[in-house]
Amino acid sequence: MRWSLALVLALAGWSAGCGASAPACPLPAAPAEPYAWLWRVQPATGVGPVLWLFGTVHDVSGDGVPPRVWAALDDAAIVVTELGDLEPDPDALREVIRLPRGRGLDQQLPLDAWWDLRDALRGAIKEADLARVRPWYAMSLLTRTMSPPPELQVDAAVVRRAKARGLPVAHLETWEAQLPQVADSVGIPDLVEAIEARRSIRCDLARNRAAYAAGDEAWMLRTFQTERTKPLLGPRNERWLPQLEGYLRGDGAFVAVGIGHLLGDGGLPAMLARAGYRVDPPTR
Repeated sequence: MRWSLALVLALAGWSAGCGASAPACPLPAAPAEPYAWLWRVQPATGVGPVLWLFGTVHDVSGDGVPPRVWAALDDAAIVVTELGDLEPDPDALREVIRLPRGRGLDQQLPLDAWWDLRDALRGAIKEADLARVRPWYAMSLLTRTMSPPPELQVDAAVVRRAKARGLPVAHLETWEAQLPQVADSVGIPDLVEAIEARRSIRCDLARNRAAYAAGDEAWMLRTFQTERTKPLLGPRNERWLPQLEGYLRGDGAFVAVGIGHLLGDGGLPAMLARAGYRVDPPTR
């Protein structure tokens, strides 16, 4: 099971539109073909290596990737994702999942919230083990229980396709760098909010997926460009920029990252445009 900051960003972006007692979750009609969140970046002359930037959402199925996205990947010299094909070190993962010695989750949460969390995760994790996990991990378990993700998520599908075509796979950061950010990004108040909104999780994430498929940039901005998410995006974009510019000085690349990294003035396309590159935004 893989976690990343993309999950945390999706959780932080829950809308309040589907109340806990809402009997249904109205969604817009699905488009004939999902929108391709695909930016094309080249040197200012418009001639030379191409850097494709593909925006993903963690719980979107890899079966719904538009053909033109796959076409861009297939023509790339290298495929890059946030974590590439790296796997976390089991010891490091356990360290970032478990609370340090001291008060357990059952003692840190309000009593009613703890009972609700325990009951919601019954069968997913033992109560004694749940009491010793960090808030981010409890939130991810709650989300996956209330709204199971697709069997093949889009980020994993990108890596699988690259390997099937014999393309090299690279990463923008390591698990060792990302895991502490995951753990630090979710606190007890965030977990309490998630517990209270647990019955709307399925609806909220379904709305995010529908907005993503429809190319609803305004929705994506409201969801992934918030005061809570920006500290998780901006510094990482700054660290990634030199690597992306390196690909533009070489043979180009296909890069797939969470959609939040590509939107707004602090997004990678805007940063590359300010650096003097030609950036063509997604088109329908």
